[in-house]
Amino acid sequence: MKMKMVKKLVAMALVSTMALSGLAACGDTKEEKPAADTGKEEGKDNGESGEKQTLKLAAFKGGNGEKIWEDIAAAFEEEKGVEVELEMSSELDKDLTKSIQKGEFPDVVYYNLGQKSGFTETMLKEGAIADISDVFADEELKGRLLDGITDGTDAQPFADGKIYLAPIFYTPTGFWYNKNLFEGENKKYDLPTTWEEFFALGDAAKADGVSLFTFPQSGYLDATIYSMLAQAGGTEFYQKAIKYDKDTWTSEEGKKVLDTLGKLVSPEYTEKDTVANANADGGFKINQQNVIDNKALFMPNGNWVIGEMAASTPEDFRWGMMPAPKWEGDETQTMYTFTEQMWIPAEAENMDLAKEFIKFMYSDTVVDILLNNETTDKETGKTSPAPVVAPVKGAAEKLPEGTTKDCYEASTADNIVTVTGGWVATEPIEGLNMKEAVYGPAYSVNTGEMTVEDWQAQLTETWEKCAGALK
Repeated sequence: MKMKMVKKLVAMALVSTMALSGLAACGDTKEEKPAADTGKEEGKDNGESGEKQTLKLAAFKGGNGEKIWEDIAAAFEEEKGVEVELEMSSELDKDLTKSIQKGEFPDVVYYNLGQKSGFTETMLKEGAIADISDVFADEELKGRLLDGITDGTDAQPFADGKIYLAPIFYTPTGFWYNKNLFEGENKKYDLPTTWEEFFALGDAAKADGVSLFTFPQSGYLDATIYSMLAQAGGTEFYQKAIKYDKDTWTSEEGKKVLDTLGKLVSPEYTEKDTVANANADGGFKINQQNVIDNKALFMPNGNWVIGEMAASTPEDFRWGMMPAPKWEGDETQTMYTFTEQMWIPAEAENMDLAKEFIKFMYSDTVVDILLNNETTDKETGKTSPAPVVAPVKGAAEKLPEGTTKDCYEASTADNIVTVTGGWVATEPIEGLNMKEAVYGPAYSVNTGEMTVEDWQAQLTETWEKCAGALK
């Protein structure tokens, strides 16, 4: 793809009203048509001149803090004898759009799928992200990585066997709760494992003035829906569902998922202010705080919530996480694993060095930097451990004892089946916002504006559109 065309298309796409999000997507997260090969000559890296090479690294400034990237950049400089030009921004999508319009591209980018801007999805759609399959063809690297971590659509967004996105961090997800309510001397409830037990607990908690469930925002239901689809129909059904099989939502398994979700997000079981908070600026944290304050028992989340809510979490509070419940008679439980991604622009000047940097992200050096990460709350100045885990064998075992390690251990238990990836990318679909189409109805079902049958009809129509737009 010519740089001029990339500049034009990316600029147009990012100024459009296409708000794409969710973990993976048809027109929303793992988007659209395959990215082209770079067409660059491997020898063009500026190391040929004998000058010290400079790697331009652009990283999203988020919950993991800034120091983690400063430390990784410094370690790469020391190991490779190069310079790293580090750009960090909480509005990285906007900053990179401006740079691309001027013909300036970073060499490597840390910016996830599923962000509100849809920036990574847009870059994929326009063929502006390089195919990095060769990086993961390295036998030594393959031996270090967790089995299957590059098989999902968060690494292969087009499900075509080609890797465009490097999964550099991973996090098991599930239902988070106050562990003090379920174990110890102040135990009040038994932890449920089935949906039947879960809703029975909701009925009991209601008598205590406590809601069973809340969710930060509707998009946080993504991992829950993925795990429920796999739980209801098994891995084969899940793989068909994420590729828009026409019977997904009208099948017995699909209807079971939707009926259960509809009951879960109904006002009977979901905390009364959930929807209002979810749609208010910063209100997602109020919903999370409601679990800490025992106003709701469970919420879908990942271990980033520990650091995110550290400033308002009492010292004696203990987080717990469990998989979404299974149905009566199921022998195993399904847990969804969320990944964060790094990628190389197709127009990167230092392609070889960028690929070396991605390999470096799986080194022992980086594994240790990630595990020792800390974040500082801007309001209180309080520094808290915020370990990040690379998808490298043995990395999670190095975590200190505590909630985070418990989460990773839970994901590898004998009775747990893990799934990753998400909705397969499609060609652009005008007017479709996948996040709103799939997860948004949770709000409307809660308020009574939609029924579960309406949700089913909307999903069936969306799946038909997406199936017709597969490459």
